[in-house]
Amino acid sequence: MQNEHDAGDQPPVERGQAGTFESPEWSEFQRELETLGRQLSELRGHTAALGNHLVQGLEGQYQEVKARAELWKRATERQVDEINRSAWRQVDEAQGAYSDLQARSREAVRQMWERSEPLRQGARDVGEGLVSAWTELRASFGKAAGRLSSEPPHSISIRPADDHRDSS
Repeated sequence: MQNEHDAGDQPPVERGQAGTFESPEWSEFQRELETLGRQLSELRGHTAALGNHLVQGLEGQYQEVKARAELWKRATERQVDEINRSAWRQVDEAQGAYSDLQARSREAVRQMWERSEPLRQGARDVGEGLVSAWTELRASFGKAAGRLSSEPPHSISIRPADDHRDSS
């Protein structure tokens, strides 16, 4: 068996899936343990030659190694489960923070829109004023043009700019 497994060697565990610890190394270790168990069973048949005490000692050590391996597997699975739960908690927290940020952004946009209402109304008023002023100017220019065209040409006097200043 190689050194302890890195967490990066494990396939990602889906949310809600119980942590399982099935890696190629673990499978190989289990096969080796099973082979050792079979070999110890075969030794039972040869207890007369080897001695009952020796076989029982080997079998006891085998059971201890097997129990420790199972404990290690369970502890590792618990760690993997805890890491997965922690990761999903962090994902949930990040989603909550994102939702909160999104709600605050919407509220900020709504407030900016409401605060800009006077500016929008002012722009409408200016636009309406320009349209009204333009309409009045056109009407005034139309009246002035009508007066100019209805008056006889001799009644219109155009004085030079210098004469106009002197008379003031």
